[in-house]
Amino acid sequence: MKRGFWGTVSLTLIGVFAIGAPAPAFAQTQAQQDRLNRVAQYVVLAKSCEHFGMKIDPELPTKLENAFKYETSSWQIEQTTLDRLMIEAISRQGEILKTDLDATVSAARTDAQLRAVRNTLLGYGRTCMAATNDPIFSPLIVAPPGFDLEKAATDYADSMLEAGGLASWQTPQIQARGDLMMLAGACRSKIGAARSDALVREFGQSDEPKVRNYYSRSFDEGLADPDMISTLAGCNRAIQSSRVKAASSSGREAKPASASH
Repeated sequence: MKRGFWGTVSLTLIGVFAIGAPAPAFAQTQAQQDRLNRVAQYVVLAKSCEHFGMKIDPELPTKLENAFKYETSSWQIEQTTLDRLMIEAISRQGEILKTDLDATVSAARTDAQLRAVRNTLLGYGRTCMAATNDPIFSPLIVAPPGFDLEKAATDYADSMLEAGGLASWQTPQIQARGDLMMLAGACRSKIGAARSDALVREFGQSDEPKVRNYYSRSFDEGLADPDMISTLAGCNRAIQSSRVKAASSSGREAKPASASH
Protein backbone atom coordinates (compact mmCIF):
# COMPACT_ATOMS: atom_id res chain seq x y z
CA MET A 1 0.00 0.00 0.00
CA LYS A 2 1.40 3.38 -0.97
CA ARG A 3 2.14 5.72 1.96
CA GLY A 4 0.72 9.20 1.47
CA PHE A 5 1.71 12.50 3.01
CA TRP A 6 0.06 11.75 6.36
CA GLY A 7 1.94 8.50 6.81
CA THR A 8 5.07 10.54 6.18
CA VAL A 9 4.02 12.96 8.93
CA SER A 10 3.71 10.10 11.41
CA LEU A 11 7.17 8.79 10.53
CA THR A 12 8.70 12.25 10.62
CA LEU A 13 7.48 12.75 14.17
CA ILE A 14 9.67 9.81 15.25
CA GLY A 15 12.68 11.02 13.30
CA VAL A 16 12.30 9.32 9.91
CA PHE A 17 12.20 11.50 6.81
CA ALA A 18 10.48 9.92 3.82
CA ILE A 19 11.95 10.69 0.43
CA GLY A 20 9.45 10.76 -2.40
CA ALA A 21 10.28 9.35 -5.81
CA PRO A 22 10.94 11.85 -8.59
CA ALA A 23 7.75 13.00 -10.27
CA PRO A 24 6.78 15.53 -12.93
CA ALA A 25 6.93 19.11 -11.72
CA PHE A 26 3.66 20.85 -10.91
CA ALA A 27 3.26 24.59 -11.33
CA GLN A 28 1.77 25.60 -8.00
CA THR A 29 1.80 29.29 -7.11
CA GLN A 30 4.62 30.81 -5.09
CA ALA A 31 2.26 31.40 -2.17
CA GLN A 32 1.24 27.74 -2.23
CA GLN A 33 4.87 26.59 -2.37
CA ASP A 34 5.75 28.88 0.53
CA ARG A 35 2.90 27.44 2.57
CA LEU A 36 3.94 23.87 1.77
CA ASN A 37 7.48 24.66 2.89
CA ARG A 38 6.26 26.29 6.09
CA VAL A 39 4.01 23.38 7.01
CA ALA A 40 6.88 20.99 6.23
CA GLN A 41 9.17 22.97 8.55
CA TYR A 42 6.69 22.66 11.39
CA VAL A 43 6.28 18.92 10.78
CA VAL A 44 10.03 18.30 10.69
CA LEU A 45 10.67 20.42 13.79
CA ALA A 46 7.81 19.02 15.87
CA LYS A 47 10.12 16.70 17.85
CA SER A 48 12.56 19.54 18.43
CA CYS A 49 9.70 21.71 19.68
CA GLU A 50 9.00 18.95 22.19
CA HIS A 51 12.66 19.02 23.27
CA PHE A 52 12.25 22.74 23.90
CA GLY A 53 9.53 21.86 26.40
CA MET A 54 6.50 22.47 24.21
CA LYS A 55 3.52 20.14 24.27
CA ILE A 56 2.85 18.24 21.05
CA ASP A 57 -0.65 16.90 20.45
CA PRO A 58 -0.31 13.08 20.20
CA GLU A 59 -2.94 13.14 17.44
CA LEU A 60 -1.03 15.71 15.40
CA PRO A 61 -0.92 13.66 12.15
CA THR A 62 -4.68 13.08 12.05
CA LYS A 63 -5.64 16.59 13.11
CA LEU A 64 -3.10 18.13 10.74
CA GLU A 65 -4.46 16.06 7.87
CA ASN A 66 -7.99 17.31 8.39
CA ALA A 67 -6.98 20.94 8.89
CA PHE A 68 -4.57 21.00 5.95
CA LYS A 69 -7.11 19.44 3.60
CA TYR A 70 -9.60 22.09 4.61
CA GLU A 71 -7.05 24.88 4.12
CA THR A 72 -6.01 23.64 0.67
CA SER A 73 -9.50 22.78 -0.59
CA SER A 74 -9.51 25.94 -2.70
CA TRP A 75 -6.10 25.30 -4.26
CA GLN A 76 -7.54 23.30 -7.18
CA ILE A 77 -4.78 20.70 -6.90
CA GLU A 78 -5.53 16.97 -7.00
CA GLN A 79 -5.02 15.31 -3.62
CA THR A 80 -2.44 12.83 -4.93
CA THR A 81 -0.42 15.69 -6.39
CA LEU A 82 -0.71 17.68 -3.19
CA ASP A 83 0.43 14.68 -1.14
CA ARG A 84 3.46 14.28 -3.40
CA LEU A 85 4.37 17.95 -3.13
CA MET A 86 4.07 17.78 0.64
CA ILE A 87 6.25 14.65 0.86
CA GLU A 88 8.89 16.40 -1.24
CA ALA A 89 8.73 19.49 0.98
CA ILE A 90 9.07 17.40 4.16
CA SER A 91 12.01 15.50 2.66
CA ARG A 92 13.70 18.74 1.65
CA GLN A 93 13.19 20.44 5.01
CA GLY A 94 14.28 17.29 6.85
CA GLU A 95 17.52 17.12 4.89
CA ILE A 96 18.19 20.82 5.55
CA LEU A 97 17.64 20.30 9.28
CA LYS A 98 19.88 17.24 9.46
CA THR A 99 22.66 18.78 7.38
CA ASP A 100 22.72 22.09 9.27
CA LEU A 101 22.55 20.55 12.74
CA ASP A 102 25.10 17.80 12.05
CA ALA A 103 27.56 20.34 10.64
CA THR A 104 27.11 22.73 13.56
CA VAL A 105 27.39 20.12 16.32
CA SER A 106 30.33 18.25 14.76
CA ALA A 107 32.28 21.53 14.55
CA ALA A 108 31.54 22.55 18.15
CA ARG A 109 34.96 22.99 19.73
CA THR A 110 35.69 26.68 20.29
CA ASP A 111 33.53 29.06 22.32
CA ALA A 112 32.27 30.64 19.10
CA GLN A 113 31.35 27.26 17.65
CA LEU A 114 29.58 26.26 20.86
CA ARG A 115 27.56 29.45 20.67
CA ALA A 116 26.70 28.53 17.09
CA VAL A 117 25.00 25.35 18.31
CA ARG A 118 22.83 27.36 20.66
CA ASN A 119 22.12 29.95 17.98
CA THR A 120 21.10 27.23 15.53
CA LEU A 121 18.73 25.76 18.09
CA LEU A 122 17.47 29.23 18.93
CA GLY A 123 16.50 29.62 15.28
CA TYR A 124 14.60 26.33 15.44
CA GLY A 125 12.93 27.55 18.62
CA ARG A 126 11.74 30.69 16.86
CA THR A 127 10.19 28.50 14.18
CA CYS A 128 8.48 26.48 16.91
CA MET A 129 7.16 29.71 18.41
CA ALA A 130 5.81 30.66 14.98
CA ALA A 131 4.04 27.29 14.86
CA THR A 132 2.26 28.09 18.12
CA ASN A 133 0.63 31.05 16.32
CA ASP A 134 -0.10 29.24 13.05
CA PRO A 135 -3.79 28.76 12.15
CA ILE A 136 -3.32 24.99 11.82
CA PHE A 137 -0.54 24.26 14.30
CA SER A 138 -1.49 26.55 17.21
CA PRO A 139 -3.63 23.87 18.90
CA LEU A 140 -1.12 21.13 18.02
CA ILE A 141 2.16 22.68 19.25
CA VAL A 142 1.69 24.61 22.49
CA ALA A 143 4.32 26.50 24.51
CA PRO A 144 3.94 26.21 28.31
CA PRO A 145 3.04 29.28 30.40
CA GLY A 146 6.03 31.54 30.97
CA PHE A 147 8.05 29.81 28.25
CA ASP A 148 11.59 31.23 28.02
CA LEU A 149 13.02 30.50 24.57
CA GLU A 150 16.53 31.72 25.44
CA LYS A 151 16.77 29.36 28.41
CA ALA A 152 15.16 26.52 26.48
CA ALA A 153 17.73 26.88 23.67
CA THR A 154 20.59 26.84 26.18
CA ASP A 155 19.21 23.75 27.94
CA TYR A 156 18.63 21.99 24.62
CA ALA A 157 22.17 22.76 23.42
CA ASP A 158 23.59 21.61 26.76
CA SER A 159 21.75 18.29 26.50
CA MET A 160 23.43 17.68 23.13
CA LEU A 161 26.92 18.77 24.22
CA GLU A 162 27.10 17.45 27.78
CA ALA A 163 28.42 13.99 26.89
CA GLY A 164 31.45 15.61 25.27
CA GLY A 165 32.05 17.94 28.22
CA LEU A 166 31.07 20.97 26.14
CA ALA A 167 27.86 22.14 27.83
CA SER A 168 27.70 25.79 28.89
CA TRP A 169 27.90 24.88 32.59
CA GLN A 170 30.84 22.47 32.25
CA THR A 171 33.72 24.66 33.40
CA PRO A 172 37.28 23.29 33.03
CA GLN A 173 37.22 22.43 36.73
CA ILE A 174 33.93 20.54 36.45
CA GLN A 175 35.29 18.69 33.43
CA ALA A 176 38.42 17.74 35.38
CA ARG A 177 36.32 16.49 38.28
CA GLY A 178 34.22 14.49 35.84
CA ASP A 179 37.42 12.96 34.46
CA LEU A 180 38.47 12.09 38.01
CA MET A 181 35.14 10.40 38.67
CA MET A 182 35.55 8.35 35.52
CA LEU A 183 39.03 7.34 36.67
CA ALA A 184 37.71 6.53 40.15
CA GLY A 185 35.37 4.06 38.49
CA ALA A 186 37.68 2.67 35.81
CA CYS A 187 40.63 2.26 38.17
CA ARG A 188 38.66 1.01 41.18
CA SER A 189 39.85 -2.58 40.77
CA LYS A 190 43.48 -1.38 40.66
CA ILE A 191 43.57 1.39 43.27
CA GLY A 192 41.12 -0.28 45.65
CA ALA A 193 37.63 0.62 46.83
CA ALA A 194 38.82 2.81 49.71
CA ARG A 195 40.89 5.11 47.49
CA SER A 196 38.20 5.17 44.82
CA ASP A 197 35.57 6.16 47.39
CA ALA A 198 37.88 8.83 48.79
CA LEU A 199 38.16 10.42 45.33
CA VAL A 200 34.37 10.45 45.04
CA ARG A 201 34.01 12.11 48.44
CA GLU A 202 36.63 14.73 47.62
CA PHE A 203 35.80 15.55 44.01
CA GLY A 204 32.40 14.05 43.21
CA GLN A 205 30.19 16.33 45.31
CA SER A 206 28.14 19.32 44.17
CA ASP A 207 25.14 21.35 45.29
CA GLU A 208 23.96 21.49 41.67
CA PRO A 209 21.86 18.44 40.69
CA LYS A 210 22.96 18.37 37.05
CA VAL A 211 26.64 18.62 38.01
CA ARG A 212 26.18 15.92 40.63
CA ASN A 213 24.46 13.70 38.05
CA TYR A 214 27.29 14.37 35.61
CA TYR A 215 29.81 13.14 38.19
CA SER A 216 27.72 10.05 38.93
CA ARG A 217 27.37 9.17 35.26
CA SER A 218 31.10 9.67 34.72
CA PHE A 219 31.86 7.30 37.60
CA ASP A 220 29.43 4.69 36.25
CA GLU A 221 30.93 4.93 32.76
CA GLY A 222 34.38 4.35 34.19
CA LEU A 223 33.20 1.47 36.36
CA ALA A 224 31.74 -0.19 33.26
CA ASP A 225 35.10 0.08 31.47
CA PRO A 226 37.81 -1.27 33.83
CA ASP A 227 40.17 -1.84 30.89
CA MET A 228 40.29 1.89 30.11
CA ILE A 229 43.71 1.95 31.85
CA SER A 230 45.47 -1.37 32.21
CA THR A 231 47.98 -0.77 35.02
CA LEU A 232 48.13 0.72 38.49
CA ALA A 233 50.96 3.01 37.40
CA GLY A 234 48.85 4.28 34.51
CA CYS A 235 45.93 4.93 36.86
CA ASN A 236 48.17 6.82 39.27
CA ARG A 237 49.50 9.08 36.52
CA ALA A 238 46.04 9.82 35.14
CA ILE A 239 44.59 10.48 38.59
CA GLN A 240 47.42 12.81 39.53
CA SER A 241 47.06 14.80 36.30
CA SER A 242 43.29 15.20 36.72
CA ARG A 243 43.66 15.91 40.44
CA VAL A 244 45.93 18.89 39.69
CA LYS A 245 43.37 20.31 37.24
CA ALA A 246 40.42 19.65 39.54
CA ALA A 247 42.11 21.12 42.60
CA SER A 248 43.23 24.31 40.86
CA SER A 249 42.49 27.70 42.44
CA SER A 250 40.68 27.22 45.74
CA GLY A 251 40.03 23.56 45.16
CA ARG A 252 36.31 24.21 44.95
CA GLU A 253 34.33 23.90 41.74
CA ALA A 254 33.34 27.08 39.96
CA LYS A 255 29.59 27.59 40.01
CA PRO A 256 28.17 27.06 36.51
CA ALA A 257 26.84 30.24 34.99
CA SER A 258 23.60 28.57 33.92
CA ALA A 259 23.10 26.49 37.04
CA SER A 260 20.23 28.46 38.51
CA HIS A 261 17.40 27.10 36.39
